[in-house]
Amino acid sequence: MATCGGKMDTVFLLRKNALRLISGGQPISALHLVEILCELEPNSDDNRCLKIRCLYELREFDSVLKLAKEVTFAGDKNSEVILLAVKAAFELGDLKTCVQYAMTLISADSSKVVAMCFVAKAAELSGDPPKAVRFYKMALKADPFCGEAFSALTERHLLDHGETLALIDSLCIPPELEVYRSSLKARIGCDFLTPGISGVPRTLVLLAGAKKEYERNNLHQALGLTTGILEVEPYHRQTLCLHLCILVDLKATPQLFEKAHFLSKNKCYTELAVYAIGCFYYSLTNYERAGRYFSRASELDCYFAEAWIAYGHCYAKLEEGEQALNVYRRAMNFFPGLNLCSTYVGMQYSRVHQRSVARCFFEESLRKTPFDPFVLNELAVLTLAEDNPERALELFQKAYDSLPNRENPSEHNACILFNLGTMYRRMRLYERAIDYYNQYVRSRPNASHGHCALGFTYHMLGDIKAAIGCYHTAESIKPDSFCRDLLRRALDLDFGARGRLSWDTERPNSSSSPGELSFSTVSRRLRSESTAADSVAASPFPSVGRSLDFQPQ
Repeated sequence: MATCGGKMDTVFLLRKNALRLISGGQPISALHLVEILCELEPNSDDNRCLKIRCLYELREFDSVLKLAKEVTFAGDKNSEVILLAVKAAFELGDLKTCVQYAMTLISADSSKVVAMCFVAKAAELSGDPPKAVRFYKMALKADPFCGEAFSALTERHLLDHGETLALIDSLCIPPELEVYRSSLKARIGCDFLTPGISGVPRTLVLLAGAKKEYERNNLHQALGLTTGILEVEPYHRQTLCLHLCILVDLKATPQLFEKAHFLSKNKCYTELAVYAIGCFYYSLTNYERAGRYFSRASELDCYFAEAWIAYGHCYAKLEEGEQALNVYRRAMNFFPGLNLCSTYVGMQYSRVHQRSVARCFFEESLRKTPFDPFVLNELAVLTLAEDNPERALELFQKAYDSLPNRENPSEHNACILFNLGTMYRRMRLYERAIDYYNQYVRSRPNASHGHCALGFTYHMLGDIKAAIGCYHTAESIKPDSFCRDLLRRALDLDFGARGRLSWDTERPNSSSSPGELSFSTVSRRLRSESTAADSVAASPFPSVGRSLDFQPQ
């Protein structure tokens, strides 16, 4: 009896000290004691559980899984150990085992929210986003405060804005905690913030405001807001991505270099540093080298949507349409809530004249974002190519009406103004065409093709002096043989020479002249500047598309 009592005292003291050491962050020391316990009581599940906890802290994941098979699971008993087995299997990439243990916990109604999140993460890695969305929603239904599930749905773009907003409204949150619901909406944008509710984190409010200013093309105001956030939180990922995108749009190459250098000094944020270097080279129009860095960033973090989109843009700039299409399609599969991906896929199909396929992707994007000017513009371009100018004009006008800031459209949306001017010029509505061309040259004063198109319209209207002024402006920005020929004709008319205006019978289809193509072909975003036929978008170089917070809209 004395021996039995002594053994019990020994076991009690060993277990007490082992628990103390584990809680104190000393798993190696605890493991020595636990191994003695396992020798004294080899059939004890409690001892096995302690050993599993030690092994997990030491990142001995293979040993954790091996030992977990010997543990008896019943209800809440040992649920913590099974959860450790779930985490260990996920760390090892054994997704099948991870899901098996997680489903065991869910069936037993024990630690089910965490288990649901692991099933969802395994589904993401297995290429099954719908299953991931289903389990993340289940986790939020079981616990509306599960931030891991909500962050995954939004940051990994598994849901679009409309679906995310509907999910937030469906959460069972007590009325006293409406501030939490408002903070979730702030992650979507400032338009969804509930007025009159205080307590929303300042970073979220400022970031939402920066996104709004960026959409309205108030780049300096947006840059000021992101700079303020980064002074407090220098590695805030969403803010950093938006900040870098703004710098690319501003062509602020020195600031991009400084930011990339700053991020490179911290090895914990390697993917952000690599992405920043890619943005630096992109701003220098070195698309080949930029693509290498964007590719590397997507390898370091497969959920890095901004890097995926920028990587595809680099191939598009280099006229590698098939490669760009592959990247955009992969991004579309990874991020089903990111509508821009399907639009970019449609653009690549449109470039190779597979218009019926392109239309499917554009219409899919339009179903989710019916007032996105980018999608409307691309669909209008496609409609015009299919010889339906009336419908194309309607779509261009709708795209113009949907612009967030018509007085100051972004460089990426300014092509809508040029397209409308071209359409009205073709219809011989020269006054309206001049109005849109004037808006275009105000938004892009260094675009020589805009001044040339404006001069050409004045030329056809008979205002030769105004046409000559526009031609001179275009030539001063970028010399062009076609514009020079138009200038010569205008001067001949102005000085009463025998030159005659021969444009009364303008052909609706594009001619063989690269210059004429710029007036009979509607411009597109993200065209490469490497071909003469794309002179409509040749100067200055377009920047990375919207930032994907990218900007994921």
